[in-house]
Amino acid sequence: MQTQASFDPERLGPLSQLIGSWEGEKGQDITETNATPVEQHYRESITFEPVGPIRNGKRDLYGLRYTTQAWPDGDQTPFHTELGYWLWSPEDKQIVRCFTNQNGVTIHAGGSCDDDAHHLEMIASCESDEFGISSSPIMNNGCKTLSYKFKLDMLDNNQFSYTEETHLRSPAHEDVVIHTDKNAMTRLF
Repeated sequence: MQTQASFDPERLGPLSQLIGSWEGEKGQDITETNATPVEQHYRESITFEPVGPIRNGKRDLYGLRYTTQAWPDGDQTPFHTELGYWLWSPEDKQIVRCFTNQNGVTIHAGGSCDDDAHHLEMIASCESDEFGISSSPIMNNGCKTLSYKFKLDMLDNNQFSYTEETHLRSPAHEDVVIHTDKNAMTRLF
């Protein structure tokens, strides 16, 4: 593995734009059921650090190790944390985001894009063998994650926005619960 000091960010393709620390103060967490949607506002921080090359069979992957935390407005205790990787395969122009959250849900989402893309989309489904979702028994029995869709738009060198939509099945609701998170992030460094 190369060290960060000797790493060429251009090898990361579209992920090179994300290196650094980011903060967003205008997050929207919206949960929709057959009842009235519930909205919560949050602030968030994300840090991306380059890793790679990562030898994967006959190809090299390049990526970012990342951490994220989100806090409800006015609160000092995070309600959401993630640890994971974003990976880029220049050979097949594939982008992958794999992460675990504090509830024991692991998502392995993916998609395709060009080296210089400013719009990224990744999806995962609990029924997929390629880009899938795995959860702890407690989560599967209480609020099973069925699908995940993530969209990111680089607005300029120091700003990006994202929307992620998660579909959940909960015994407490007849219909699928749709959980959407949106935020606009600004680069700190």
